[in-house]
Amino acid sequence: MKKFEKVFYSEFLNKNFDYYLLTSDDTVNAYVLYMQDGKDYLELGGLENTVENIIESYPELAKKLVFVLIHPGDSLERWHSYHHSGNNFCMYIQFMNDEFIPEIEASLKRNVVKRGILGSSLGGNVSLNIAIKEPSNWTHLLLQSAAISKKDIAVINNVATLNWNIYQTVGIDEEQFVSPITKENLYILTRNRELYHTFLKQEATVQYKEQKERHEWAFWEKDLTSVLDFFINTP
Repeated sequence: MKKFEKVFYSEFLNKNFDYYLLTSDDTVNAYVLYMQDGKDYLELGGLENTVENIIESYPELAKKLVFVLIHPGDSLERWHSYHHSGNNFCMYIQFMNDEFIPEIEASLKRNVVKRGILGSSLGGNVSLNIAIKEPSNWTHLLLQSAAISKKDIAVINNVATLNWNIYQTVGIDEEQFVSPITKENLYILTRNRELYHTFLKQEATVQYKEQKERHEWAFWEKDLTSVLDFFINTP
């Protein structure tokens, strides 16, 4: 699998975004996975090593995988794009759905048979909000320790039946995690439990796991094999 480092200029936000593309050369039908905090998944999340293991386990299916890893910028830029109170939150969601994803897939020139989105912490929050804006466009929503609020959960309640395959995991020791920017407790465990039950009410297919882990990249790196296995092996 080859890795390409690229830059995407957003007219919506009037800024450049770094992104990375991991793909095979010979796939026609593609399983495209969009990943928030792309640079962090490469440098902290062990993505490339995990992908190598996935290729060994599922050599034929893995040929279909296309990873699109977008990075929001520094920690403050990230907060403004990924958090409801951020200056760019709504525009970032519109950018992803109306600008970035259509142009990326036009350039791939492949038949997209699965389209998923993955994020951890606030990256999980914005992934949820991107997907819920155009729910019929997505087959998979993959959440690691999503830092969500009651407002995000309420958004799910306003949508009709969700035909998604959802992977959702959270650490039991994440309940007291405090945002380094807002200094507020995010109640990550409680909110994820609420979100899980909301998904079930909307008739989504959910694989939900609570693990004895904290809010850190070491957790998400260990869990990444399970995430990708789920994405590959569910319709």
